[in-house]
Amino acid sequence: MTPTQANPVIYPGWWIVLAAGSGQMLQGGFIFWSMGLYTAAFEDVFGAPRAQINLIETCLTVSTNLLSPIAGILIDRWSVRHLMMIGLTAMGLGLIVLSQAGTLLHVWAVWASLIPLGVLLIGAIPGAAVISRWFIRRRGLALGLAATGSSIGGFLMPPLMTWMFLEWDWRTALIVAGCVCFAFMPVFYFLLRNHPHDLGLSGEPNSEAMLAGATHADTTQWQIPELLKSRPFWLQMIASGSLLAVTLGMLANLSLHAKDLGVTGQATAVLYTIIAACSFCGKALAGYLMDRLGIQRCGYLICAFLSSGLLILFLWQSYPGLVAGAVVLGIGYGGVVPLWTSMPARTFGAGSVGRALGVMNPLHIPITATSAPLAGYISDTTGSYDGVFWMYGGCCALAAIALTLMGSVISSSAR
Repeated sequence: MTPTQANPVIYPGWWIVLAAGSGQMLQGGFIFWSMGLYTAAFEDVFGAPRAQINLIETCLTVSTNLLSPIAGILIDRWSVRHLMMIGLTAMGLGLIVLSQAGTLLHVWAVWASLIPLGVLLIGAIPGAAVISRWFIRRRGLALGLAATGSSIGGFLMPPLMTWMFLEWDWRTALIVAGCVCFAFMPVFYFLLRNHPHDLGLSGEPNSEAMLAGATHADTTQWQIPELLKSRPFWLQMIASGSLLAVTLGMLANLSLHAKDLGVTGQATAVLYTIIAACSFCGKALAGYLMDRLGIQRCGYLICAFLSSGLLILFLWQSYPGLVAGAVVLGIGYGGVVPLWTSMPARTFGAGSVGRALGVMNPLHIPITATSAPLAGYISDTTGSYDGVFWMYGGCCALAAIALTLMGSVISSSAR
């Protein structure tokens, strides 16, 4: 081993974080953070009820979750680098194919096939798996920093997409977005490495004190039947699924709520930019605090911020209220993905985190897949989003209960 390999100036794991963050920036910016822009545009183009428009969220969620167990097994056994490049190709093609959609059925088909494959293979699950192999002592921070990629995407992409929607048209905007995805292929190819051993390294520097304690979890290979028998696994599924339902549902419906209040165009894009900017801070802070305060306490903080943001939107229905709600919700949003990925990474270890997250995703379907359409249905039938805010507040309460029942198991091996 050369001196450079033994003592690199910059630990190469941080380049892995950068690459994983780039993937989350693309899938977050072009898909999740821009979801509200798509729903508003598709409502105008196809003239369908909101419940039908919001089925794009259901198509994405169901397809992603059904593919997750297979992807999780491949992530733990195959090259994450190759899988993420396949995902990037699928994402770029999906956006370009979507630009040619002539019917709502065509839109649903793309959101059920290429887009989910791209989201799954360049998003949080492969990122969490590869980062967990490179980090032990600062695993929470590394996962939090990678998750900020989605916030950066949310800060940059919605204003860009809105501008292209208004100046050109939505079809041209989607073609450009697909080309941007292909332009990131060299980033994945040159920066991603599957394991420190690939570069002749033993792991994260100065982590010897934690290595002994982490050895059992990180070297144990959990099989799917064992995961399904684990109580912590089910509690983590309930907590993460409930919080993801809030984030996905509100991202899809916030623009429609704003539209009901007379807020459209760039003013709506500003709301998503605010949420993205605040979630950036929330993700970095959550990752930092999870290494110091523990996952459970950080989970309570995340639930508190989300509930407070929903309460602001419920009580203050004007543009200033939308802005204030976006700030508080954004901080809460920021912690959801680091919490989701850190719980199984800490409990089941680096060798099984891909499988654990992959199996967990299909179990989220009853909670997450129905979130956005149900919110649209409530809005269609009541003419208001008040019931939606109450529903999502209940999801936050359910997540807090699950975190309480987990106790100390999320900071140690579940065996």
